[in-house]
Amino acid sequence: MASRVPRVTKTAAIVLKHRRLGDADRIVTLLTPHRGKIDVVAKGLLRSRSKMAGHLEPLTLTEVVLAHGRSMDIVTQAQTVEPFAGLQRELELLSTAMYLLDLTDRFTVEHADALDVYELLEGSLRRLARGDGVQLVTRLFELGLLASTGFRPELEHCLETGEPVPADAAFWTHRGGGVVSEAGRASHPEAFALDGRVLRVLRAFQALPYEEAGRIRIDPELAGRLEQVMHEFMRVQAERELKSAEFVSESRRVSLSSAAGDPPATVADPSGTAD
Repeated sequence: MASRVPRVTKTAAIVLKHRRLGDADRIVTLLTPHRGKIDVVAKGLLRSRSKMAGHLEPLTLTEVVLAHGRSMDIVTQAQTVEPFAGLQRELELLSTAMYLLDLTDRFTVEHADALDVYELLEGSLRRLARGDGVQLVTRLFELGLLASTGFRPELEHCLETGEPVPADAAFWTHRGGGVVSEAGRASHPEAFALDGRVLRVLRAFQALPYEEAGRIRIDPELAGRLEQVMHEFMRVQAERELKSAEFVSESRRVSLSSAAGDPPATVADPSGTAD
């Protein structure tokens, strides 16, 4: 006999996004540790007197009480556990955090086991909020997410021959999912020569514990190349455009320009949240 679905459940959740439902309600997408990604209905969330409104915003770790519904559960209570306030202090931090949420949404499916992804996302947001390096946190999150969802890139051996590929003689294919040697390139005409420094850093990030990876020094030029390679790789694997990745790149450019004393520039809102 099939087990009955509990009428009411309580769970921690990270709010990924929300969208309008009618005049006063919203559909909120949550990532939970034990139920995976779920869409839930928050009734009256757009009303000025809603007590849950501030607790169901993207980039919030919240505890929710859900009542079982026919098609989607309904949020009956929500209480913020961690607002990640530190992420609001800088444009680069905010854009990076939104990018992590976007990737999480793109690479997870509803009601599938996602405990590893939940823990990865929560840990990465906490690291960003406390001031860990943006490049370190982002690249490790990307690689961790790819590994957890079955898209782990091959960084050491040729996709075609299986032979080890020297970092300074590697070609990279976004579509194939990693590196190929000169000999294996015939099967991947789209592959391009990859900067050896970029590959060495990615290999280290994939293999080393967080603390050891954090000791790697990355200059702005190398950071830009790493970002370019990984943003495109994530876009290809997700099979859709990632507006948040564009926002990250633009935010980093603005931050570098500000540090150099250039006039400030404006950046569009990346959330794409529909109200």
